[in-house]
Amino acid sequence: MLGDSQRYEARRREADAWLARMEARLAGMTAPGHTADVLEAQSFHAEVHQYKHQIELFGQLTQRLIAVYRNDDTSRIKRATEAINHRYNELNNSIVARGKALHSAVSSLQNFDRSLEKFVAWLSEAESLLDSAERDPHLLKVSILHASKPYVMPIMK
Repeated sequence: MLGDSQRYEARRREADAWLARMEARLAGMTAPGHTADVLEAQSFHAEVHQYKHQIELFGQLTQRLIAVYRNDDTSRIKRATEAINHRYNELNNSIVARGKALHSAVSSLQNFDRSLEKFVAWLSEAESLLDSAERDPHLLKVSILHASKPYVMPIMK
């Protein structure tokens, strides 16, 4: 029993230390806004996913200890394992939510870029029209009348 208990405690400490590192890393991540954030989130999620096997092995070890020592009080290791599993699930859920937020931010930036391109095109067209008007004021009057023709005609009738 001593060997099993020591092996369990070593694995618990290892999982606890890894979870603490990952939780600190997640807490240190800034608000999404850069392409580097997306890459960091992908790397972080991959690392969390790779460690899932260790969490599962830890759970299997716990189940084996509970089965072997069913006559003993195993409530402490059950609680410790549940806490490890809960922390892992919270970490995984947090990184998935962050990934979704990053995806949304990137999508918003892409939409902003398209809108900005349209605005710049309109601004360029307006600037060209004003440059033409400075050279020939009569041209501006004709352009305005031409542009407002659909609105002016019904009023005149």
